[in-house]
Amino acid sequence: MKLVLSKDIIKRTIPAVVLTSAITVSAAGIITGCGAKDNQKETGTNIQETTGNSEEKQNTTENNVAEQENNGNKIMEEYRSLFSSNSSIQETVEFIDKNISLVSIENATAMIDEFEKLQKEYLPKLEEKYFNGDTIQAELIKIYMPDFDISKLNKIEGIENAELKELLTETLGSGYKVETAEGTFFPVIDYEFYKKYSGYVTSDIKEYIDIMAVESNNPPAKDAALVISWEEVLNRALNQEKFINKNENSIRIQDIKNLFNKYMTFTLFGLNNTPLFTYDTMTLDPEAKEAYLSAVEKADGNNFLETLGEYMELLKKNNYKLTDEVEQFRKGIQ
Repeated sequence: MKLVLSKDIIKRTIPAVVLTSAITVSAAGIITGCGAKDNQKETGTNIQETTGNSEEKQNTTENNVAEQENNGNKIMEEYRSLFSSNSSIQETVEFIDKNISLVSIENATAMIDEFEKLQKEYLPKLEEKYFNGDTIQAELIKIYMPDFDISKLNKIEGIENAELKELLTETLGSGYKVETAEGTFFPVIDYEFYKKYSGYVTSDIKEYIDIMAVESNNPPAKDAALVISWEEVLNRALNQEKFINKNENSIRIQDIKNLFNKYMTFTLFGLNNTPLFTYDTMTLDPEAKEAYLSAVEKADGNNFLETLGEYMELLKKNNYKLTDEVEQFRKGIQ
């Protein structure tokens, strides 16, 4: 049988359905709204907790930085007190080795700066010990002469003379090494010794240590003669000029400028026993000529090489001989 709904029934039923749906939706909205408010409360609590944690971490970090700075300052005060307490350089080295990793990069740089000054001040006193009587020099000659191996003097093992052994122990432990020239032996600052501190200091001081280590590892001249090639003279001068151009505010800028001027003299004049121009014909040394011509091809805006290029152009004009014109030019540069 087919069911037929009257119009009255349909009219009464539709509003009821709509009303029921509206109530359902409203109830859901109320429930949802309550849940959202609860979530907002929970979220608000979490945000407050997160903010509190961040502030607490920031305060902890700031306190740690302040504590580290305070400890660093105390270390530096203790370090500088060594200078006024007649402590040996070896004791100063031991202090640096123990504490340099605990201070800031600025304090570490100051530490090494002051140590180098201390070394330079003490060097004349240490030299005196090498010439106090004939014993030390005689013993050094005995060790060095058989095979001319200077490195043996920088190794204490096997040295029997107690006085020499004590002196070499002080020398090496204080950041010096032994060098020889004109038949005598003497201490010099060993900049290779400084390399263990390179990771704690500013970049310019690291570069300075590298440049000076080249000098102390392989001195450019002995007995008024060059003991490195002309090419090496140019390479070192270029590295020094690079430092000067890059680190104009460095605390070691003047030291490198002085070193650069010395290499400029090597380049333009040579040395008494390695002159740039032969004494008999006043002609440019052939090995220097080859090295210089090769170098100026790579000038590329470099001031040192551009100056060298002008020098070589003038020499070419004068058949690579030392004339009055050449002499005036190089004296003007110097």
